[in-house]
This record gives sequence, structure tokens and C-alpha cells, in this order.
Amino acid sequence: MGKNDVSVKRWLSDKERFADLFNGVLFQGAGIISAADLEEADSEVDVMIRDKNGKDRAYQRYRDIVMRWKQSVDFVVLACESQDSVHYAMPVRGMVYDGLTYTRQIEYLWTKQKEHKNISAAEFLSHFRKTDAISPVITLVFYYSQEPWDGNADLYGMFPQELMSWGRDVVERYVPNYRINLIDIARIEDVNVFQGDLQIIFQMIKYMSNKPKLIAYINENKDYFSSVDFDTYQVIRTFLNSEKQLKEWKEKETEGGINMCQALEELYQDGVKEGEARGEARGEAKVWKLNQHLLQDKRYQDLEKASEDNEFRRQLYREYRI
Repeated sequence: MGKNDVSVKRWLSDKERFADLFNGVLFQGAGIISAADLEEADSEVDVMIRDKNGKDRAYQRYRDIVMRWKQSVDFVVLACESQDSVHYAMPVRGMVYDGLTYTRQIEYLWTKQKEHKNISAAEFLSHFRKTDAISPVITLVFYYSQEPWDGNADLYGMFPQELMSWGRDVVERYVPNYRINLIDIARIEDVNVFQGDLQIIFQMIKYMSNKPKLIAYINENKDYFSSVDFDTYQVIRTFLNSEKQLKEWKEKETEGGINMCQALEELYQDGVKEGEARGEARGEAKVWKLNQHLLQDKRYQDLEKASEDNEFRRQLYREYRI
């Protein structure tokens, strides 16, 4: 697991965030899943499968985050796989992960029964009694790249197009499809289905490619961004792809948390200086000078408007005598 995935895993492993993520995706924001009803599950899935020749084969996979959601006496397994790049075989990968999780449940049910009395030959061969039941597995693919996901979202999409054009009826009748539950966070249409800080962070991600809008949004939400915890700071660095640009602020962390407003404004100021050097060579230095004035005067909304409105920007040039 890479450094980015570790940051995302730590952040989403918080039960309140995890519950908020699944409530937003599965229940349109209704608080059906409570953090108190979640318990961490082993993310290692290792099973031993015996083939028809009596040989045992070991399969081992590691899932990013797995929680068990307790509903009355029943459980639902909730899993989340984080991706910072497109995985073109994700439907098959997800199908294997879910299949191994189901297989692990079957093994557990069989081994927890110390004595196998009053079972039929079919139950013994299956290692699964007729009255046994397994828990459903719901897996989300949490994709956080700035580039749109251009991979397939289901198993059928991985089949040859020519085959699907003439043989779709047969495929759909006899080949079960597997669909991934993709969460492309940079392109979520309605962030309001999330109730906690996921809503704030997901909205922030929409401004990743527009620094003036990003700074304006951060300052509009100063109450939150002025004191974020270290895990949130790390994941913001990951989402903004700014691990190298943003300074290590951990040593400046106070009891109230890390001031993200200050960190991002310094990042933007560094960009202003770099852009000014490039802009002078192209005769565009006054754009960067205007941005400096607006930042200094804390005119964040005017900064955002000037990035889109040429006439308004010319008015500001005259105002600041640039």
C-alpha cells in the first residue's frame, strides 16, 4: 500500500466518517448506519481451498478497510477500497475480494461448530449446513484522482465489444455480472448527502484545479480549516496532490489542530511568486500582482470573481493602479 492510500485509509477508518460515507452513498444521507454499530473487522482475507484432487491452495488478500455493521442479531460487511489511479481490472479484483470474504465466512461457520452432528452428506461436502446463512458484503471503490475514471464499472464492460454486440442475450442469461460501486469524489454531484466533514472536504476537492476558488472556499470555512487534525491535514495534502508543495506543519500543530488556511495561503503565495516570474516573461505579471493585492486585503470573493470575469478584473486593475 502506497503512502497516499495509507493516509486515506487512516482518515476513512474513523467510524464516524466511515458511517457518513456509507450513509451518503447507500441511503442518500439518512443516518441509517451509526458509528456505534460498527466494529472493525480483519482486513486480511486468507482462505485455504481444497481442489478436487485433495490439494490445498492458499489465497491471501488484504482489503483496505473492513467494518461489520450490526443490525439486530445480523451483520452486514462493509468494505472500502481506495484508489488514487484507475484500476482497469477493478471489477474482477472486487469480485475476488468479495468472493474470498464470503468464503471466509463459510469457513468460520463450519469451524466454529465443534461437533458436526446430524448433518447430511451434502452438508458435509459443502462445509455449509442447509440452515446456515452468510452476511452480505458491500464494497465501495473510493477513487480520489483528479483525472476522471475511464475504466470499466462492471464485468460485462471487460468483455469484447464484438461479443457483447451479438451475444449479449446469452451472456446476460448465463454469466452473472459484477458491478463496482465507484465513488469518484472529484465528480460527486451532490455533496449534501454527506453530513460530517466529508461534505466540506468533498466540496473542497471540486476546486482542486482552481487555486483562487480553493483559497476562497477555505476561507469561507475558516471555522473548520483553521484547526484540522493531523490525519485530515495529511489526507488534504493527498487529495490536493500537494505532498511536496505543502510544508510539514506537524511541528506547528497546537491543541486546536493545524491551521489549514495558513498552510494553503502560503502554498498559493508560492504559486503567485512562481507565476509572477513566468508571467513577467509573457507580459502577464499584473495578473499575479492583482492576486497579491486581493489576498493581502482578504478579498477572497473578488479574487474568485476576477479569475472568471475579465471586465471585473480590468476594474480591479484600475482600482489598484496596476
